[in-house]
Amino acid sequence: MLNIIIILLVGGVAVGVFLVFLTANRIFVNTLYRSDKKPRSRDISDPSYVDLKRMHDQGRAWAEKNKDKAVELHIVNDGLNLYGEYFDFGYDKCAVIIQGRTESLLFSCFFADLYADNGYNVFVMDIRAHGMSDGKYITAGIQEHRDIIVWIELIKSKFSIESFVIHGMCIGAAAAIYTHCAMKKENLIKKLVLDGAYTDYYEMFKNHMIERKKPIFCFVYLTFFYTRLLEGTNLLKMTPYKRAGEIDIPVLFLWSVEDPYCFKEKNEALFAACKSEGKAMKLFPIGGHSYVRLLNKADYDKTVVEFLSGNCD
Repeated sequence: MLNIIIILLVGGVAVGVFLVFLTANRIFVNTLYRSDKKPRSRDISDPSYVDLKRMHDQGRAWAEKNKDKAVELHIVNDGLNLYGEYFDFGYDKCAVIIQGRTESLLFSCFFADLYADNGYNVFVMDIRAHGMSDGKYITAGIQEHRDIIVWIELIKSKFSIESFVIHGMCIGAAAAIYTHCAMKKENLIKKLVLDGAYTDYYEMFKNHMIERKKPIFCFVYLTFFYTRLLEGTNLLKMTPYKRAGEIDIPVLFLWSVEDPYCFKEKNEALFAACKSEGKAMKLFPIGGHSYVRLLNKADYDKTVVEFLSGNCD
């Protein structure tokens, strides 16, 4: 009888462990992995999100309106074919716009007029594992920023641009920070605009799970474990908070007070950790995590334009 009880207990534990890893694997596949079998597309990730669709449609319309200015670009980095578009308006500065997780360069184009109307050429890209670019794994800006370095070097060489501003959303904001820190010696990146920046991706991912009423117990760490195992990137090691002290150029932090992932106390901690003498922060009353400009357009644009015009090189 005792042996049967032991077998049942061991079996129950084994089944429980299996289910935990299976659940973590499903979360990983749904959030940080793109299958090679999934068709490459720049379509919206989820058309049911009305605000997201508005931004995507407006971005597509802007790209179509300015297609005569567009130059399609391609690089290979880490063996991945990566694609982007450079909109050349004849200026001597370029805004690099980096979208958040799940969206293509058309989402970035939603922000393009803000820069094109204020003296900047615009570069948008499908970051790895997004849009038409190759890649299976999303690494919250850690590996993605290495691609952005190559993109900036290409634009400098091909278009003789030596002054860049990077505008990043969510993981794009993290990638912007990492790119600046890696390219400080080149002195090409003059300003950062960070929309929805987070202190670390664990906090971001955890809050994302809470909002969607998904299980948290050990699943976040296990999900990150799959990224470490399969892609080799430790999502816990490099964080915006750890690198914020290295930022030494003007930087603008933009958040919404109703952001479900980036909470006020964490935002203030990230801002305090940034040592730039030219840092500024703006909190908007609405906008959630990704829709701040859409829902506060006049104030958002005014804030960014004033930042771009002040402390300029």
